[in-house]
Parts: sequence; structure tokens; C-alpha cells
Amino acid sequence: MIKKFIKYTVSAAVLATMIQATPAFASPVTQGQIDATQGQINDFETKMQQLDNRITLAMANSEKLNNQIKTQQAKIEETKAEIEAAKKSLDTHKKVYSERLKSIQLEGKQSLATYAELLLTSTNLSEFLNRFTAISQIMEQDTDLLNGLNEKEQALKTAEEKLNSELDNLKKNQAELAAEQKSIEEAKNEVAAKLAASQNELQNLKDQQAQEEAARQAQIAQQQAQQAQQAQQAQQAQQAQQTQQQSQGTQQQSERPSSVKSAAVSTPATNVAIPTNSGSASAVIAYAKQFLGVPYVWGGTTPSGFDCSGFVSYVYRSVGVNLPRVSSSQQNVGTRISPSQVQPGDLVFRGSPAYHVGIYIGGGQYIHAPQTGDVVKIASYNPSSFSSAARILH
Repeated sequence: MIKKFIKYTVSAAVLATMIQATPAFASPVTQGQIDATQGQINDFETKMQQLDNRITLAMANSEKLNNQIKTQQAKIEETKAEIEAAKKSLDTHKKVYSERLKSIQLEGKQSLATYAELLLTSTNLSEFLNRFTAISQIMEQDTDLLNGLNEKEQALKTAEEKLNSELDNLKKNQAELAAEQKSIEEAKNEVAAKLAASQNELQNLKDQQAQEEAARQAQIAQQQAQQAQQAQQAQQAQQAQQTQQQSQGTQQQSERPSSVKSAAVSTPATNVAIPTNSGSASAVIAYAKQFLGVPYVWGGTTPSGFDCSGFVSYVYRSVGVNLPRVSSSQQNVGTRISPSQVQPGDLVFRGSPAYHVGIYIGGGQYIHAPQTGDVVKIASYNPSSFSSAARILH
């Protein structure tokens, strides 16, 4: 009877402590909320990468335009030199013609009368023909001289118009490029603000989830302590009984855990195995990892700051491979492969044409320069998130 009473007492105590220790949260954080917020962050990061790529392309166009400007300025200087030469030639022609007219006028004669007098004073036919030929050449030269004056004047006007037109086009291109870059930067600032808000929301959800889990673990610990106390009280009651009952009580106590032991959870380490069939791939990956933590910089192509394609091209140059500057052009280099068939050292792309690129390093991971505000890092590789891949090293 006493034994049965003790059994009921212990059972009732344990049940009471379980009911008392059950956690109750008004609005607990769900994994669905965290996943949804993470999805928003992924979308914003994709938009950031696309805008970063547009800025990289704009900067490449800016560099191209600057080169065109230098070429154009050289042409402008050349045109100015031609204009100056034309002016000098024009002045020379005017001076020659003026001197010719002045010489004739000083003699008080008209040019045609002078030429006629020269012909009539010829002493023989041979002299007449010689003088006629000479006079014809002089008159023809005068005509050519006048035509030359007109041509030089027209060439001068055409050169001036060409110069003004080139200057106008140059200013227009500069204005359009500046407007495009400003528009992209404004869009990027807007997306960056939304990304930061989503990241803060995700962190708040995780913090709340951690607090809820801590509270739940504290209540479980309290429940375990109460269970242990009830078990100890039952053991003391059993010791007051007969020797056989005490022995049975001791056996039950030894079978019942006095505290809940935490199982050691071992997480197998993930070893990123680099295949030995490509020394170049291993060299590329080892070199790329040296730049972990380097900040993302628009148009960056050096260790002081990288954008995604600048990072990839810089790393590949270490093994003697020269890649194009931007990701959309890098996408067309090497052998195109499926994102699910990548090997260490392969390039992986998002978008078609690509707006982002990274280097697969094996073990379900890739290394890349993500976007503005981030640094070169290693991230998990999900083939479904990438549009294509390319094998550069064979």
C-alpha cells in the first residue's frame, strides 16, 4: 500500500511540474518568417549585384569615352593647326595678288592693256608666241589664285563647323554619361536602404528566436530540477520502508536519470577537397583566398578594392590567364558548362548576360566579391541560383 502511494505521489509531482513548466509565447518567431525575410535579402542582394554591374559597365564606358575624348582632342588640335595653315596660305595668296595689282596700277595701266602692249611690241613671230604663252600662264595663275582663295575660305569655314560639331557631341556624351551614373547610384542607394532594413529585420527575428529558445531551455532546466527533487523525496520515503522495499526503491532510482544529460552533437567537418587533376585550379583558389575581407569597390581591379569581375580577372592573371574586364564578356570565355557540373576553378555566373561572377572552390562553396558594402567572402553554392558556368582551366 505504501509502495503504491509513493508511486502515485511521484507520478503526480512529475505531471504537475511538466504542466507548470510548459513554455507559452504570445507570438513566437517561426522559421517561415525567417526564411521569408532571408528571401527578401537575397532578392535585394541580386538587385544590388545587377546595379553594381551596371555601374561597372558605365565606368568601362566612361574610360572608353575618355580615350575617345583624348583622340578627339588630338584631332581638334590637328584641325586648329590646319586652320592656322589655311589662314597663313590665305594671307600669302592675298599678299601676292595684292602686290600684282599694285604693280600694274602703279604703272597707270590696266592689266589687259599691259598684256596687249607686250604682245604688239613683239619683233617677230617667235617672240610674240613666247610672250603670248607667258601672258596666258600668268592669267591662268591669276584665275587659279582667285579660285584658291575661295577654296581656302570654304575649307576654313568647314573646319570651323566640324570643330564646333565635335565639341557639341563631346559635351552631349559627357552629360549623358553623368546622368546615367547618377541615376544608377540613386537606384542603388534606394535598394541599399531596403537591404539594410531587411537585414535588420532578419537580425531582430533571430534575436527574438534566440531569446525564446533561451527561455524555453531555462524552463526545461527548471522542470528537470523539479523532477530531480521529487525523485529525491520519493527515495527518502522508500528508505523508511522494509529492506525489500528499500532495495526495490534503490533499483528504481538507479534506473531513473537524476538529471537530463545533454547529448553531444557532433557535426562532421566539411572538408573542401580540391581535385588533384588541376594544379592551376588549386593555385587560383589558394590565391583567391588571400583576398578574403577585401572591400567591394565599384570598378575595383586591385587588392585595395574589387568588384566581382575585377576580382576574378585579377586572380586569374596570377596563373597567366587574361580575362575580359566585365562579367558579361567573361561569360563567353572558355567552355560553357551547366552550373550543376562545376569543378573547382570554374567561373559561375548570374544573369544572361551576366551581372555577377564568382569562382567555384569545391565542397559546395564559391568565392566572390558580392556587392557594395560587403567584402570578398566564401559563400554556399546553389546551382539553381546561377544561370551558367564556364571552365577556363583544363
